[in-house]
This record gives sequence, structure tokens and C-alpha cells, in this order.
Amino acid sequence: MKLRIFIAAILPLVGGCLGTAPKAPKTWSVEWTNPSVERIEREKMPAVKLLLVDVRAPYNGNRLAVLRGDGSIAFDSYNSFAAQPAAILRGAAFDALGASGAFERVVSGASSAATPLSAEITVNRLALDCRKSGHRDALVSLTLVIVGNRTVVESASAEASVAVAGGDYSTAFSRAFEDALLSAVRFIAVK
Repeated sequence: MKLRIFIAAILPLVGGCLGTAPKAPKTWSVEWTNPSVERIEREKMPAVKLLLVDVRAPYNGNRLAVLRGDGSIAFDSYNSFAAQPAAILRGAAFDALGASGAFERVVSGASSAATPLSAEITVNRLALDCRKSGHRDALVSLTLVIVGNRTVVESASAEASVAVAGGDYSTAFSRAFEDALLSAVRFIAVK
């Protein structure tokens, strides 16, 4: 009889009923956060339509990709993007291109307006870089291609890394994406 009481007493502990609840996963976004960016002071390129933002695999999933020191990639179960990365980055890219001052106007890819140029952004790497011991950096590597009349007019690649402060992945990834994209725009604009 004592054995049955003992089993009944520890069963909730074994089943996890009396333990603490697991941490809820957090979701993060990437947004334009730099309204005071230094505008490009050269002759503006014609209007551009943001036609494409693509994120290469394996960085195109919702869970944060983590680059580890041994060369492997892990996927964080507790931190993820609030939507598919390409969808989140599209808004930040639109705002960054507009704020850069490099183009007469920036038009959404969903617009029916015709523009002389279109922009295609391929994100080659979007990851939390933990390859250096004690460091957590938001890392973004991308290529910006400007197309006119179905021909490549200009292209540039850039990379940026921003330290994650206080576990705020939204701010770190937003800044890294902005820095990388604006670097590519500046390279194209000064040619």
C-alpha cells in the first residue's frame, strides 16, 4: 500500500506537472531603424522598383541560423523570425533604398507603376555568428543587383556584422541588414 502512495506522490513530478514551464520561444523582426542615415549626395539614379528579396538556404527559415566555431550551423529553437526572412527583409529594404537618396523614387514590387530600373537583393547569409568564443554577432551578407531593360546595370556585394547587445536580435539584425544594403547602394551610386 505504501508503494502505491509513493508512486502516486511522485508521478506528477516525473510527468513534469509540478516543474517550471519551458521558456516560450521569442520572435524577432528586421526593420528600418535609421531615419537619419547620411543620404548619398550625387546625381540620383532613376526610379527603381524593389522587385525581389531572396534569402538563400539554409538561412531562409524562421528559426535563427547559428554559425558555430566548428563550422557547423545550428538552428535556435528559442529564437526565430516573426515570418519568413525574405518577407521581413522586403520592408526594411524598401525603406533603406528610399532613405539612401540614391534613387529618384523607390516603388514597391507590388505596384503596377513602371520604372526604368528594378532592384534585386539576394541575402547570401543571415545568421547569428558565434564562431568566436564569447561573441554573438548578427551577420548579413548580400548582393544588390540593379536591372534596367532586362540587363544588369550595376551590382555590388556587401557584408555587415553587429554585436547583439542584451539579447536584442531585432536591433542587431536590423542594423546589420541596413549597413550591408547601404554599403552596396553606396558602391553602386558612386560608380
